[in-house]
Amino acid sequence: MFEEYQNTSGQVSGHDYVDLGLPSGNLWATCNLGAHKLHEHGDYFAWGETSPKKLYSNTNYKFGEEGSYSKYCAYKKFGELDYKIILEEMDDTARAIWGDSWYMPTQEDMIELVDHCEWWPVDDFEGTGVAGIVGISKENLNIIFFPFSGVCKEDEVPDYQYAFYWSSSLSTSVEEPSAYGLDCLGWTPCVETNSYQARCYGYPIRAISNPHPKSYSKILVEMKERKTMEQVYGPWKGEIPTWTNVGMRYYNLYHVQVKDYSLSDIAFLIRQSSMQEYIMPVAIDILRVKPFIMVDYDPGDLLGQVLGSVEDKGNAAYWESHDREKKEVMKIFESCKDNMKSYGVNEKAHMKLYEVFCKGEAEREEERERNEQLRSAKNLMANGVDVKTISKVTGLTKKEFENL
Repeated sequence: MFEEYQNTSGQVSGHDYVDLGLPSGNLWATCNLGAHKLHEHGDYFAWGETSPKKLYSNTNYKFGEEGSYSKYCAYKKFGELDYKIILEEMDDTARAIWGDSWYMPTQEDMIELVDHCEWWPVDDFEGTGVAGIVGISKENLNIIFFPFSGVCKEDEVPDYQYAFYWSSSLSTSVEEPSAYGLDCLGWTPCVETNSYQARCYGYPIRAISNPHPKSYSKILVEMKERKTMEQVYGPWKGEIPTWTNVGMRYYNLYHVQVKDYSLSDIAFLIRQSSMQEYIMPVAIDILRVKPFIMVDYDPGDLLGQVLGSVEDKGNAAYWESHDREKKEVMKIFESCKDNMKSYGVNEKAHMKLYEVFCKGEAEREEERERNEQLRSAKNLMANGVDVKTISKVTGLTKKEFENL
C-alpha cells in the first residue's frame, strides 16, 4: 500500500532518517533505537535511562523510587523539586546511544510531527506482519512508520497492541511521576501527544536529528532570559500547576509556542477546585500573549472559567489575598476593550467580563474613596472645623453629613 512513498531520505552518523518537510527542519529516524529495520520494535527504555534492562519498575529506576526521585520532579510528593522539565544531555537516551547528532524529540517536536502528517493504522506493514501506524507527510508525501511495540512493565512481555514513544518532556501529572510521549491509539487513525506514562516503565524511542540543533547550554540561557519555572510559580507553593499541554508547550525548552495551547486542557485545569490558587498566574501568562483569543470558545474558554471563579463566593478568600493578580487582569481588559474587533472578540462576551473585572472594581474603588472622605470629615469635625469648610474639602453633601 505504501510502496510508492519514500521512507528513507539519507543518513546522519550512520543512521537512516526520513525528511518529512517539517518547518523545524527535524529529520526523524526511520526506525527505533535498537532496531535495524522499519518494522522492528527495537529496545525499551525507562525515561531518562540510557540502556535497556530486563525489569522495569520503581525498584530499579535510575532516579530512585516514587516519593524520593532525585531528578526531574514537578511535585514535592515525588521527590525534591528541581524544576527540570526536559531531559538533560546526559540523560538523553538517543544522544547517549547514537551520538551528539541525534536526540530525543520533545513534546513540541512530536506535536509538529503529528500536525504535519496524515495517519493510517496498518495491520501488516509492507508484508512484515507487524502492525503499527503510518504517517504520510502533508508537505512532501514521505512516510514514517511507528510499530505497535507495547510496553515493558515489570518483567512482562509487551503485547504489541498499541504504541507509546518517549519524548524528552516531563509531564506535570499529579497522579504519578510521568513523561509525555507519542501515543498511537490502536486501530484508530489518531495520534495523541499529550498522553503520559510512568517514567519507570520501558517504552521505545524514536530519535530525531536537525542540521541546526540548539545546544543544551544555549537553551538554558534562553530559558533563563525568558523566566524560569521557579520565578514564575515560586509564589504559588513553588510547584508546577497540573497543566497538560499548557505548561509543557509554554515552557518547552526547544520550541516555545505559547499560542499553540490546548483549550480543553486549560478548561480542565481551571475546573479543578483544589487548584484555584494557580488559575490567575496561568490566565495572566496566556492573556499577555493573545488577550481574548478564547472568548468565544464554549463551554471551556479560559476567561469564562476565570469569570466563574470570580463570581463564586467560595473563592472570595482567594481574590481577597490575590488582589495584585486581579488588578493585572483588569489592566489587560482595559488595554484591549477598544480593540475588540482586531482580536475577533464577541462584544457581548467582552462587556460581561469587563463589567465583572473593571466596572465592579471601579465601584469598589469609589466606595473606598467615599469611606476615606467620611473618615477625613470625622477628623475635621472632631477638630472643630465648620461644616461648610468640611463639605468643600471633602466633597460630601449635607445628607452625607447627617449620616456621620
